[in-house]
Amino acid sequence: MRGVSLSELFRRVIAELRYAARSLRRSPAFTVVAFLMVALGIGATTAIFAVLDAVVLRGLPYPEPDRLVSVFHPTTVPGSGESKWGLSAAGYFQFRKEATTLADLGAYRSTAFAVTGDGQDAEEVIVAQVSAPVVSALRARPHLGRWISEADDEWVAPGPLVIRPVVLGHRFWTRRYGSDPSVIGRTIQTSAGPREIIGVAERGFNLPKPGLFVSTADLAGFAVDVWEPLRLNPSAAPQNSHQYTGVARLTPGATAADAQRELATIADRFTALFPGAYSPDFIKQYNFRVGVAPLRDDILGPTVPRLIGVLFAAVGLVLLIACANVANLFLVRVESRRREAAIRGALGAGRFAIATHFISESLLLSLSAGAAGLAIAYWGTPALVASAPASIPLLGNTQLGWTSVAFAIGLSIMAGLLFAAVPLLRRSRLSEALGAGGRGLTVSKPQRMLRAGLVVGQVALAVVLVAAAGLLVRSVNALQRVEAGFDPTGVLTFRIRLPFQQYQTTEAAVAFHRQLHDEIRALPGVTAVGATSSLPLQDFGNGCAVVFRELRPYDAGEQTPCVRTERATPGFFEALGIRVRGRIPDWSDVDTRSQAVVLTEALAKRLWDNEDPIGKGINSNGPNATVGFYRVVGVIPELRATALDQPPVEAVYYAPTDLVTPGRWGAMHSLGYTVRVAAGSPIDLLPQVRAIVARLNSHVPVVQPRLMDDVVRRSTARSTFVGLLLLLAAAMALVLSAVGIYGLISYVVTQQRPEIGVRIALGAQMGQVARGVIARSMALTGAGIVMGLALAWLASRALTSLLFDVQPDDPAVLAAAVVVLLVVAVGASAGPARRAARVDPVEAFRV
Repeated sequence: MRGVSLSELFRRVIAELRYAARSLRRSPAFTVVAFLMVALGIGATTAIFAVLDAVVLRGLPYPEPDRLVSVFHPTTVPGSGESKWGLSAAGYFQFRKEATTLADLGAYRSTAFAVTGDGQDAEEVIVAQVSAPVVSALRARPHLGRWISEADDEWVAPGPLVIRPVVLGHRFWTRRYGSDPSVIGRTIQTSAGPREIIGVAERGFNLPKPGLFVSTADLAGFAVDVWEPLRLNPSAAPQNSHQYTGVARLTPGATAADAQRELATIADRFTALFPGAYSPDFIKQYNFRVGVAPLRDDILGPTVPRLIGVLFAAVGLVLLIACANVANLFLVRVESRRREAAIRGALGAGRFAIATHFISESLLLSLSAGAAGLAIAYWGTPALVASAPASIPLLGNTQLGWTSVAFAIGLSIMAGLLFAAVPLLRRSRLSEALGAGGRGLTVSKPQRMLRAGLVVGQVALAVVLVAAAGLLVRSVNALQRVEAGFDPTGVLTFRIRLPFQQYQTTEAAVAFHRQLHDEIRALPGVTAVGATSSLPLQDFGNGCAVVFRELRPYDAGEQTPCVRTERATPGFFEALGIRVRGRIPDWSDVDTRSQAVVLTEALAKRLWDNEDPIGKGINSNGPNATVGFYRVVGVIPELRATALDQPPVEAVYYAPTDLVTPGRWGAMHSLGYTVRVAAGSPIDLLPQVRAIVARLNSHVPVVQPRLMDDVVRRSTARSTFVGLLLLLAAAMALVLSAVGIYGLISYVVTQQRPEIGVRIALGAQMGQVARGVIARSMALTGAGIVMGLALAWLASRALTSLLFDVQPDDPAVLAAAVVVLLVVAVGASAGPARRAARVDPVEAFRV
């Protein structure tokens, strides 16, 4: 190519591409099949890569995201295992005061209140209460107005004249206020009191993750509607209450490990600094410590990257199988064109010219298929995201950007070079090809081994995918068979949040809920109604409280359990179909403050082993307290309130007004309702419920309406989603493997027609010929299965954290994968075997 001008080079490339296009058009069957295989493989792989890029590979949407870290307290909670607590107010201020490795250490929590007035219906909004350093750490910039400052965040005692400044989320500002810039400076009414709007956040700006105690049903679509200052009191008495999410920015040169070592040194002094809140026994019993982790790692956790990685690997294997099939097609195509290549060589075309033709042809096919694959990914990615469980963090950032386009182009080029390598590996001499004639163009042993090896590889990869899909399907089935401890059929749930300004006491809030309870219960078709502070499978709960047994101190080596503390109104257990052994507290228990409580079976076993807990006393004030003991009147079966794949919860259900220190566990202003209907869809009841609530108080919205059946279904959505995608990938792998086996066996039968004709002429029976063909297929399949089982055993280890009640090397699943592949192999070789058995010896010798 020395001395060739760019224009001449361009002309030659165009000419070569035109020749390659004509060559592909002359083989439409080959072109269409190869095109579709590569396009589907690249399209599926690119769509999953777009998700992988958005969730795992791309940085967080903040300046210098690698310097952002999460600060928390890892603990070991008796009865619950490993847990991750937030920061306490005292610990937060101490860390801010002493830490040198962290800049802009901030704390925040998520809550909700109703925006009322302004001529529109009351609407519940998600509120982020943030300390000023959070704004600085995340480098927040306003779209309008200004952000929360240090002065805004200074402690001010709550009162009727105190108006907090707020910043509106961009989406909320657009939705409720029509993007009106004049809202700056306006005072709005909320259920938590008046608020003054000082700014509007940038479009898309959000917290890196929800704060603690946010409904698990809302994690996916979490977006802050209103931002307000946290206003922690630095002079308040230290409390062992860890309800604040910590986020910080590392100082230049510092690492997360450096920060963790420094904060651990500070936390070691908590028992001396805050003796009333952190005792040595507490530190030891709960293995209380400090954790500092890169913010992205903390957001994703260990499971999400593995989940998406498994999906990416699965579609990657499908693409490999498709490429192996296309490579086999190229082998057949090259063998049929050996004479053409030899003639071109004899006419003066050098090896480079012939190689250029094969490379042009394969690249033209792969790049055009890649363009189609990009179109498939463009349309398929939104559908993939829409069908994915919303609980996957950062999923909303998924888009088919330039990174994904470059990835698809790279895959296309790699596939094209792989296809071109097939004919270029052939090293037979041109003179052999010219002299051989049509009959003499036999296939060399290396070529036969290469084709067989490609099929064996396809089968091996298919075994991996089928086994992985089988494990996930078994896991999903096991999850769906788990008894949650309640009956979700025919139950409507929703949440009510009362304005603190109107209901300033627990008694006032309980009176509202009691009236609402009575009016809903009177609706036609309603068989039970109740409310609780934390709805099963929807809410995180109210933290945990230490529980003591009356007149029975814990032994020296016995851990003091820290359990969920819930409020439950009469009717709650009936509405969820929860069986209660003993009796269920009623409204008379509320009126007389009888201090009757209901325990879960898991907690009763921990506290009293096999003894009957009915009538026994518990409290959170210490085993020798003289007041504050509650009487166990009922026990409910094992309840999986957190997640179906988590152990049964240890919880205490208190009556609405019974807690001695109600403020510690939250007031009765926010309750989740459960309404059971006798027939029909419970959702049809929602308009009547809204009308009742509006009549009782027009400033109270009914929010988060859901069918309990849907809640249970969503609780297994992540495993179901992965299982379905793996099933789809496995099905594609099986089809492609069947095509590969069919193609190879058909080609072998065609090549061996004369030999088969001789055998039949010498007396071989049709069954013998057919069995010989199928035996060859089984030999290839068997080799692939052996290799695939070894790969599946290794690959299944990556699925361990995604499985429930299934072992990664489950023999039943591996056996099923083997049977499926054998059936596919027999089916794929049946047609060629039938044709081989019907070979006419006379016709065979005419070939």
